[in-house]
Amino acid sequence: MSKLQAGYGPEYWDKYGVYRTPVGFNLTLLVLLRPLFLWLVSALTWRPDLDLMSLFFHSKQHFFVAVMIASLALLPTVLFSLRRPTSSPKLARYWRHMRWPLLIAACLDLAWLGMQIVQAHYQFSFYLAIQAVLVCWVILYLLKSRYLTCFFGDWPEPENN
Repeated sequence: MSKLQAGYGPEYWDKYGVYRTPVGFNLTLLVLLRPLFLWLVSALTWRPDLDLMSLFFHSKQHFFVAVMIASLALLPTVLFSLRRPTSSPKLARYWRHMRWPLLIAACLDLAWLGMQIVQAHYQFSFYLAIQAVLVCWVILYLLKSRYLTCFFGDWPEPENN
């Protein structure tokens, strides 16, 4: 199917002739990779009086499980960073299927958050609630977005010099 048949015209294409990155995709990566971002922010702003990690993770084990789940989203992130005309066209074969690792990571993340809520004996936790809502949004976005289907099906053509 050509790009024009997909229903998204040239206003959706970037300078290389591929579909522009949807904002929802960037937000999806931000939500799924949040343990790694929190770890990075905590390391860069290390202050004994401000422990960001303890706001989101009750123990080191919870953090490590969250990092393992987030690592599933690293492969699509790396392939996304390689999505340019100078990259190998062979990567397009893998890029086409990158919605699935994101969806698996989001489902595992939601299950992990659910287990944490149960372990807290259903006591309301603002941070768990916000994370659960965001991950539910990510799952719905990954399942329902038609534009995301076109985005994952598109890879830049190699440059001809």
